[in-house]
Amino acid sequence: MKLIATLLVVLVCVSAAPRNPFDYSKKRSLTAVMAEVEAKLNNKSPLDAILNVLRDFRDAVNTEQVNHDEIYNTQQAECASENEFRSRQVQDAQTVLRDSTAALNVCNTSKIRTTNVQEVNQQQYFSAQEHLTSVLTAAETEAGYFKRRGRDYEDALHAIDEAQDILATIYSGSGSFAEISRVSKSMLQTAFNIKETAKFAPIFYAFAQLAAQEGQLDESALERVAQLLDTLRSNIQEAYNDYTTSNAASVAAFNDQKERIGQTIARLEAQNERLQNKLTNLVQCIGTQSAIAQTASGKLQRNQQLWDQAQTLCSTFANEYNYATQARRNELQLVAQLEEMVAERFDQVEDENHERNQRLASY
Repeated sequence: MKLIATLLVVLVCVSAAPRNPFDYSKKRSLTAVMAEVEAKLNNKSPLDAILNVLRDFRDAVNTEQVNHDEIYNTQQAECASENEFRSRQVQDAQTVLRDSTAALNVCNTSKIRTTNVQEVNQQQYFSAQEHLTSVLTAAETEAGYFKRRGRDYEDALHAIDEAQDILATIYSGSGSFAEISRVSKSMLQTAFNIKETAKFAPIFYAFAQLAAQEGQLDESALERVAQLLDTLRSNIQEAYNDYTTSNAASVAAFNDQKERIGQTIARLEAQNERLQNKLTNLVQCIGTQSAIAQTASGKLQRNQQLWDQAQTLCSTFANEYNYATQARRNELQLVAQLEEMVAERFDQVEDENHERNQRLASY
């Protein structure tokens, strides 16, 4: 009975060990084996009969372990294949997502930079247009001013010519100093208009002297006035020529400036067209790379989830295998202990029978 009690204690300890829900040992009844061993012990069955029960149990455990090993190896191969496939899919998706995201960032950055450049280009274009308008307006104003000033110079020359004619009539005796007074007013007005009063001052002084000497004039005085008029006319004509030359230079400068501004406007228009084409391409790039990145992100998420699920399942397979294998080891250890205990018990019984027989023989 001590042997049976000991076996029950061991059985309770083994049964108390945690078992995986997939533990294959549940198909066997260790309790039934223990009951059969106990029955054979009580019936004083041969040792081999009892050990055969335990050997059959051990063989069943070993066979079950071999079968589970084969299943587990197949599971491991499938897990390795799935891990390799999902790892490759995740890596491919990460590569595509990385490259498309980098390209998308480049396109976005380039679009922002190109938009800024286009805004600057448009501002320069508007400024050039305003500049051209200002230049054309200034040229038109300058042309009008030249025409007016040209007429003023021509009026001044005409007034000088008229004064010379009047002076000639006075020299011939048919002219009047009243005509000199009239033409002096006209000359004074034109002198103010062309801003050459300093050059007219000597002739006005000479006219004043002639007016003061009316009736007492000599030919030498008239000749001096005539020379002053000739000198004045030469000076005014020279000034008129200089003004005309200066205006011609201004017109040439205007034409050159107008041409350069026109070239600038044409260049800005061409650049704006190129920038607009570039922006169109960049918008297409952003759309394409966004679609690629979105697809790659979905692929990455999907394969990562499947990979995680596969790893979880493979971890379950491993836990199931480890728990079941450990449970079978425990069962084999128990069987080995039982075999030792049964053998010891039989040895003890034989010793007791031998001593009893010797005591009986001594009487």
